[in-house]
Amino acid sequence: MTTITLTKDSHKHPENYRIKLQDSTGVLGEDPKALKKIDNKLPTIKTSSNVAVIGAGFGGMATAIKTMKELKENDVRIFERHDNFGGTWYANTYPGCASDIPAVWYSFSFALTSNWTRVQPPQYEMEEYILRVAKEYKLKEKIRFNTSVDECLFDEDTGYWTLYAHDKNTGQKLEHKAKILVSCTGVLVHPMHLKEPGLENFKGKYIHSALWDHSVDFKGKNVVVFGNGCSANQVVPALLKDYQPASLTQIVRSKHYVMPPVPKILVMIYGLLRYTFFGLQLVRWFTVAVAESRFPLFRGEGPISRLVRWANRRMSVNYMKKAPKKYWDMLIPDYKVGCKRLIFDYGYIPALHDPRLKLTNERVDKVVADGIYLKDGSFIKADIIVACTGYDVPKSFTLPVKTSKGASLKTIWDEEGVGAYRTSLVKNIPNYFIVGGPNIGTGHASVVMSIEHGVDYYMKIAKPILQGKEKSVVVKPEAYDSWFKLIQSKLRESVFGTAFGGCTSWYADQKINFTVYPFSQIHFWYITHFPNYRDLVYNHYDKKNV
Repeated sequence: MTTITLTKDSHKHPENYRIKLQDSTGVLGEDPKALKKIDNKLPTIKTSSNVAVIGAGFGGMATAIKTMKELKENDVRIFERHDNFGGTWYANTYPGCASDIPAVWYSFSFALTSNWTRVQPPQYEMEEYILRVAKEYKLKEKIRFNTSVDECLFDEDTGYWTLYAHDKNTGQKLEHKAKILVSCTGVLVHPMHLKEPGLENFKGKYIHSALWDHSVDFKGKNVVVFGNGCSANQVVPALLKDYQPASLTQIVRSKHYVMPPVPKILVMIYGLLRYTFFGLQLVRWFTVAVAESRFPLFRGEGPISRLVRWANRRMSVNYMKKAPKKYWDMLIPDYKVGCKRLIFDYGYIPALHDPRLKLTNERVDKVVADGIYLKDGSFIKADIIVACTGYDVPKSFTLPVKTSKGASLKTIWDEEGVGAYRTSLVKNIPNYFIVGGPNIGTGHASVVMSIEHGVDYYMKIAKPILQGKEKSVVVKPEAYDSWFKLIQSKLRESVFGTAFGGCTSWYADQKINFTVYPFSQIHFWYITHFPNYRDLVYNHYDKKNV
């Protein structure tokens, strides 16, 4: 166990802890040129490892670290499209970007931090923490940056994966063989761009929150922000406070429950107990306990669920009524609390009193060269348009994974819906694990904790393969199908973007919900630490099934 002490250099030089715009656009833009640049004239690089990990955010780092520490398997290779660790915390750098979950919980359990500057630290501080952990565990020795994985093929005769990739800077191709493939590519990755008529005619600056251009000068400009979800909740007060716009109009597209800031008692407890690793663990588990007590609001109509839902709605509405009264009707939801992701505030509601700010929920008629016409005929002058319009979540689940006998991850998910047994395994695709994949999200908990549970599950299942005792492992089709039906059935009874919840949400599409876990985190811990081996098939090197 390690206690991380931050230098706070990220506060002095935040620009050193964020991706360059040209690099993020090359990978995540509408036309990602870096992912298409392949030079067939250069010799193909051929490498191998026992474990191949795709992605170097929290998921990829946890997978590599725990594989080396707990499985004593050091032959690990990580592949990352960007040029540094961090995933979303490296790529998302918009003003105000911060962790909404307390960082003592939104961090690795084996690398707790004694000197966070805030309960919910800013992006650059989160990235500093991530880089500090990467250095502590010498992950640079295990990673290949600037590498786009184009296809992954499992040979069912040899029991090995081949990753076909290329260097996004030089175009040089790479072939990498591995026994185990772990995908840690994340979900909130690809920006969902604004789609309004006439946007192509706009002569000002257009920015998506996930592809922030820090060279843009907001001083004295008329700014329009689309959206009022988690990103907008952070962007709006940060722009008003630090960027000196002449005006800011926020176009509210839907309603969200905004919860009060994290209670000061957590700050006090952290201040008292942060000097030892054991003390930090106590603060962490206190945070877990408080958050887990909120879980009943997401499920059913039992007396406890209704009580917890009522208490949380009342807490949110009372807080939101600190906004100007003229905005109440367009901000305060009438659906069940939890149907959309809860927003934990530390600046948005107070910012609504700023005289430079105006909210409207009027629909857009058209965008023109110098602004926006609304359906009611009014005109909003705009020099800069900021799109806080979220992410294309389904695009994150289009992974190029296949087997030599014709199984295809894309085909399975296109035909049956996105899913994974215990959030990790997919039928007909051996030796393949997903960390931070389908249905791992929650409406109340830290995804980093969920990621660690997923890594623990992968290690238990993959251990016989890495020890050379078994050739491959795969989940039985009937177990996969049964799990998928159970998850979707329970989610239909929940509030997560359902008719029962009373709203539509990015949690789910019209067919299924592939983002949220319908049970408590205690339940998730249990199923990831006590595998049901009867649901799995291990294949010997002599090809006999057991």
